[in-house]
Order: sequence, then C-alpha cells, then structure tokens
Amino acid sequence: MKKRLISVAFILLFLLGATGIALSMLCRAGLKPGDAGTFLAGLVGLLAAWIVWSQSEIISRQVQLLRQQLELQAIIELDKEWNSPEMLAKRRRAWNSHNKPDIDRIEGVLEFLEKVSTFEKKGVISADLIWDTFGWYVSRYHHYCKDVIKELRKKWVRNRDDKTRMDPTLYMDFEALADELLKQDLKQRNERKVEGLEDLTLDNVKKEFEETRIEFINLERG
Repeated sequence: MKKRLISVAFILLFLLGATGIALSMLCRAGLKPGDAGTFLAGLVGLLAAWIVWSQSEIISRQVQLLRQQLELQAIIELDKEWNSPEMLAKRRRAWNSHNKPDIDRIEGVLEFLEKVSTFEKKGVISADLIWDTFGWYVSRYHHYCKDVIKELRKKWVRNRDDKTRMDPTLYMDFEALADELLKQDLKQRNERKVEGLEDLTLDNVKKEFEETRIEFINLERG
C-alpha cells in the first residue's frame, strides 16, 4: 500500500510539473486561449493514457505472480499426496505378479493422475510444470494401463451399447494430457540427440517404454 501511494504521488507531481511546463511554453509561444486549451486537453489525454497503461502493466505482473504462486502451491500439495505413505502403498500394490496393472488395485493411482490432468485442463497448473514433476509417471502409467483403463471405463458406463452415452469418468483428460506429454518428451529427446542422427518417432519412445517396463514397475514397488 505504501509503495502504491508513493507511485500515485509521483504520477501526480509529474502531471503537475508537465502541465506547468506546457503552460509556460504556450505563454511564450503567444498562442490563443482556445489553441492552448486544445493543446492542454491533448497533453492531459496522453498523460492519462500513459498512467492507465503503466498501472495495467503493474496489475498484469501482479496477476501473473499470483498465478505462479498458486500453481507452485498446487504442485507442492500434489507432490505431498503422490509421495505420501498411503499413495506409495497403493503404487506398490498396483501391479500383479505378471508385471501387469492390477485392475482391482490400480484405480486409486489412476484417480490421482486423473486429478493432475484435470488441474492442467482447468488451467490450475501448466503442462510444462507437470512435465517437470509428474510427466514421467503420467506418460508411463497411461501407456502401461491402456487396457485396464478401457475396462474401468466400461464399469462406469451403464449402457455400454449406446455409442452416444457420455463417459462419466475423467480418463479422457488423463489420455489427452498423456498424449501431450508424450509429444513433449519426443521433442526434447530430438533436441538433445547427437547431431546427424535421425529424429526419433513416437513409436521409438513407446518401444523404450516397453523395454523399461520391468524397471519402472520395480521402482513403483519400492
């Protein structure tokens, strides 16, 4: 508040000083009162426009800073939940002895990733920030659980023969985010590759997911 008052006072002093200088110049130039009034009106209009523009820039920066703070807080809270003892237990139990997702136990983990994707869709957190934090998990859980997700969706869609019935789950948001992050993954890999080598494709990335499936699942099991 104190800084804002100082800023307003500075603007008023600037406006007063500019008006005084303009009046002095007009007197020396010998302009008629009508001409002077028109000139002053234009000058005041320009100054007013400058004040509005400068204040809007300050407000825009403040809004951006607030959004970044809220986004960071959301990511911190999500990270706490993802690495909580309860969620770690769910992640350990999410895989069966055949290194496949257990349809009866993995739903709680997928629900968390649904929430992350919904936050991104609503603009609470950006896809770039998710990539830097949960992107590794979102892409792989989606890739390894595609068949399970289909079965879980069927469970919540009562009239399965009705092609026009809406899907009440949030798996669509999850799939959309996973696809976006997969493309971002591919882009970054190609930017880091050795010069002269051919660009990787989405199939290359998915093949690597399959080749590292066991390692990923073992990490989730702890």
